[in-house]
Amino acid sequence: MGELCEDEDASAAKDILHYPPQFWYRAYFDTQCKNMMVDNNFTESFNAWILEAIHMPIIKMLEDIRIKVMNLLVIDEDKIRKWNGDFSPSALMLYNDYREIAHYCKVEFNSDFGYEITESDDRQFVDLEHKKCTCRLWQLSGIPCPHAIKAIIYDKI
Repeated sequence: MGELCEDEDASAAKDILHYPPQFWYRAYFDTQCKNMMVDNNFTESFNAWILEAIHMPIIKMLEDIRIKVMNLLVIDEDKIRKWNGDFSPSALMLYNDYREIAHYCKVEFNSDFGYEITESDDRQFVDLEHKKCTCRLWQLSGIPCPHAIKAIIYDKI
């Protein structure tokens, strides 16, 4: 493994190299679960969310967390009922941002379902049949990446 970043603490870079890259490197992430979040703050935010319940006896703590989750589900259900289509507003916003980026990409037909997409110095390969791109953004999020969008537009799908 090469240098991670010049600005980061050298000891942190050395520490992370003790762990297998499957646990921290996006190229190894499983694409079954569609989530692009690469963030360790999830645990910290969850702990802050249940801070009041942590110091209670276990049954009371679990009951408190259950009620918090139920209330959160009600709030999320209200948001979902306000959607005007099949997709979330945040997914549509991300898709529209990707479409803007796709305008700056160049496409070359590579095979029956394969395309070579060039974005400045970066080159990605898109397989429309299997819904895959070498940037892996499409597989990780389920939302077509800019490269896939460019290939779809080129293919007039």
